[in-house]
Amino acid sequence: MTRAGGGGGGSGDGAPAAGAGGAGGGGTGGSSTNNNGTAGTANTGGGGGGGRGDTSAFQGSNGGSGVVIIKIPDTRTATFSGGVTSSLSTAVSGFKIYTVTATSTTSETVTFS
Repeated sequence: MTRAGGGGGGSGDGAPAAGAGGAGGGGTGGSSTNNNGTAGTANTGGGGGGGRGDTSAFQGSNGGSGVVIIKIPDTRTATFSGGVTSSLSTAVSGFKIYTVTATSTTSETVTFS
């Protein structure tokens, strides 16, 4: 999976089409048909698209929320505190890959054993 794509640039009136967001969740830039930029995709860290540039009335958009990926040997285990939204993949032989997409506060922890 690709992550952290850049947001597309907005176009001005009569200018070429707005920029597409980059691979990895980047939002599309604003254009004459879609004035505001679109948001980056959640859990990718993709940038938000820029607003149409010929007036200040059109806004850029927010970037996508981030993600934390932890890869550890399959002989180890990660234990997350309450409030952590995570998933586990064992698709890569010899490893556990945890993907954290949300926390309920800024005080969550992970313990490895």
